[in-house]
Amino acid sequence: MLSAPAEEWVDRELEDWVAETRKKRGAALDLPTIMQACPEFTSWARNMGGYLKDWSDLHRVTGQLRPMIGVSEHAWNLAQDRLGPQIATAALVLTFDKHCAGEVASPGGYLRGIVQKAGAGELHLERSFYGRLSGQAA
Repeated sequence: MLSAPAEEWVDRELEDWVAETRKKRGAALDLPTIMQACPEFTSWARNMGGYLKDWSDLHRVTGQLRPMIGVSEHAWNLAQDRLGPQIATAALVLTFDKHCAGEVASPGGYLRGIVQKAGAGELHLERSFYGRLSGQAA
């Protein structure tokens, strides 16, 4: 019996995860939560793009801020392809904020790690945002 190559299996797992996350994403992560959890990003984003009213605005500004922290266009495109634009945007916002806070030395590597975690079914991005909010409250 032939089995699918490991890469195909990971791709299928990633597709399943993305589909499941997209079903839950409305309740899991919203714009106000992301912006409140990542104050450094929020400050930069507002200076660049003014008021961010929806995911489209956030995605646009995130793409503009991406080069400032050294995330390559390739890494950004890979994240969008694998995670979808909304989850990739949230991931890059988190990466940006963590880099500015000195928590992430290699933003491109961190973003790639998020994509790999998603492929392994181990990504719980919403936990990162809620964890940051809990840390701010403490």
